Amino acid sequence: MLKAKRLYLDAAAATPISTRAKKELVRLLDVYGNAGALHHEAIEAKRELEAARAAIAEAIGAHPDEIIFTASGTEGNNLAIEGILRPLLIEHGELHAVTTAIEHMSVIEPLRALDYAGLYTTELPVDHEGRISTKALEEAINDETVFVSVQLVNSEIGTVQPLRDIAKVIRRVRKNRGETSNQLPLYIHCDASQAPLWLPLAVDSLGIDLLTLDAQKVGGPKGIGALYVRRKTSIEPVIRGGVQEFGLRGGTPNVPLAGAFAVALTDAAKGVEARAVKVAKIRDALWCAIQRAVPDAVLNGPELGDRRVANNLNISIPGLEAEMGVLALDAMGIAASTRSACKTDDIEPSHVIAALGTPKELAQTAIRFALLPEAKSADMPRVATALAEIAKRYRNVV
Repeated sequence: MLKAKRLYLDAAAATPISTRAKKELVRLLDVYGNAGALHHEAIEAKRELEAARAAIAEAIGAHPDEIIFTASGTEGNNLAIEGILRPLLIEHGELHAVTTAIEHMSVIEPLRALDYAGLYTTELPVDHEGRISTKALEEAINDETVFVSVQLVNSEIGTVQPLRDIAKVIRRVRKNRGETSNQLPLYIHCDASQAPLWLPLAVDSLGIDLLTLDAQKVGGPKGIGALYVRRKTSIEPVIRGGVQEFGLRGGTPNVPLAGAFAVALTDAAKGVEARAVKVAKIRDALWCAIQRAVPDAVLNGPELGDRRVANNLNISIPGLEAEMGVLALDAMGIAASTRSACKTDDIEPSHVIAALGTPKELAQTAIRFALLPEAKSADMPRVATALAEIAKRYRNVV
């Protein structure tokens, strides 16, 4: 009997490297020069690095000198937060930042860590779909607010935030400040790591100052990311010891990873709308199949539609512990997850699910499915059938 193929439904944690990105990575492994030197090998490396930077800039509608390579999305978020806020806190003392209660921990923790330097942070609550209120945001901003960070797509429940409306609020506050004596800047940062395969990204249209990207979420290699920093944004390095990346990140740049990332992001930007429509239909079919197989399954986060990213489905089966469900799925050849991969060792329920107002006993049952672009409708009934078998075997229903 043939063993069933494995189904990988954890694309929000990491995607397999695409064929084209892998070819580019292999090609560039022979480019061994240090891009900071002056000889032929170094110039070749510099040329490849700048070509990758230009391709990433083009994919998001930016200028090449606005792209800073990092080692991950987490580093990009830390650079955005600490690079902007540390110098401002040193100059002005107590200042204020705003984020959401469901941000990735690579945003929440750096903001919380700056409280010793005088930063106080408002973590905006979300509704049952995980969306923030633009009215609440505007009310949270005060005369000391200098930084707002709102993700475009939540990695756990797939919520798409109304970023353009949020940017309008920021512009209105800036305009009002310009008419008063308050000359503090107000920057808006967006972690868009989960977005490129499913949503068009144009930084001018989004209206943001800083934007984080992560190659492993878009068919690129691990160990490389990028931070978009709009021109004239005042930011300082976090990793010091070199003048690389326009003085914002010391260390020899990784040319092969940068080149592979550029190919993956360029491919992600092509046909993004059609890809999202196709995969959303498959995701919707998966939910329908689960509802038939496990009638009391609960959908966590937004209803299926424009407010949820196309490849995300987060469900709870009452009485089925999430970790048990994920392990049992894995034993049946299906990869899923309970939450962000950065929080899998945490015994508490996901802070994202909890922020929706979900009772703790139900929050502990949340399982996330994140489909790849290559997902197939024919595979979805197998997932639903497996969940039904696992629920029957393992859950405790009071």
